[in-house]
Amino acid sequence: MGYQDITVERIGDDQSIVKMTLNRPEKLNALTFPMLKEMREVFEEIRFERSVRVLVITGAGRGFCSGMDHAGGATGDHINPKDGNPNPGAPDPEGERMNFHHETKTFKALRELDIPIIAGINGPCVGAGFDLACLADLAVASSSARYQVAYVKRGLYADLGGFWAIPKIIGWRLAMEMMFTGRFLSAEEGHEAGVTNYLVDDDEFDSKLEDFAKEVASGPPIGQKVGKLMAYKTMSMDYERALDLSAMVLPLVTLSDDRAEGVRAFLEKRDGSFSGF
Repeated sequence: MGYQDITVERIGDDQSIVKMTLNRPEKLNALTFPMLKEMREVFEEIRFERSVRVLVITGAGRGFCSGMDHAGGATGDHINPKDGNPNPGAPDPEGERMNFHHETKTFKALRELDIPIIAGINGPCVGAGFDLACLADLAVASSSARYQVAYVKRGLYADLGGFWAIPKIIGWRLAMEMMFTGRFLSAEEGHEAGVTNYLVDDDEFDSKLEDFAKEVASGPPIGQKVGKLMAYKTMSMDYERALDLSAMVLPLVTLSDDRAEGVRAFLEKRDGSFSGF
């Protein structure tokens, strides 16, 4: 399927990695509603494709994502409920709420993926872009990356889940500072705070991102998916309830072919070759 504002390709030796590139480089890949719709279509499609083991999200040009394009077409006339406002120019809370669904449906679709998600942060990562990066499971950044909770500069808050994800990624004090002041974090500060797994020079970024995605994709898909599920689902549970849930889902892993292959690989002192079955 062709897309206007994103590109999607399969990479890796077995084509098990889906690489999505936000493709509005002239706008630092700022998001629009049509663009969000394209992203959502990809997320919903690959959720049911067993051959996909990893999703990589990155940006074209010199930026990752500069947030919502409020200056140049964040909305789209064909999908903008505010067009039905009987009093144009007047406050329209219901239209705002319905508009927000275009954004939240995409971010919810991303969070519904049980495969590992890697953000490839190649430049400015701002507003909704920072939310997007913090909702990924893993991240690789280039030295050109920088981060901002830009919402507060516009009288808003990190409404696309940043309020939930950012404190979990970088810690409470720094998250509150960013959300209160809107100050930028450099690539180095972000890495030290835990935004990224790897920080590399610009000329090493593409190769490191692909190598890391391949490393993750070589792992056992069932174990990875269940591990991710447990990490998120037990986040607010006490230890005993978390272990009770683990007891219920553990057979999904222990009875898999991948578990048997993992044991064989250990005994034979080699890397496992996992099928996802």
